[in-house]
Amino acid sequence: MLKKEVQLAMKEVKSNPQDKEIRVPMTDPKWSKEDEWVKMAHNVNGVEMHYVKNTKTGEFDDFKFKDKK
Repeated sequence: MLKKEVQLAMKEVKSNPQDKEIRVPMTDPKWSKEDEWVKMAHNVNGVEMHYVKNTKTGEFDDFKFKDKK
């Protein structure tokens, strides 16, 4: 994956982070299920980005590129 593609995908997702929820358990205490955090995914031109969303506050955090290896 080209670094530029990842940077562009990250910029796009951070500017409009609405996509689909991933049904995986939230195990990090910083983003707990009890505090209504869910893991999200957004694919931009083949670049998979993951992040977390608080469904109560609408806050987004922890944006990461997901390597498909």
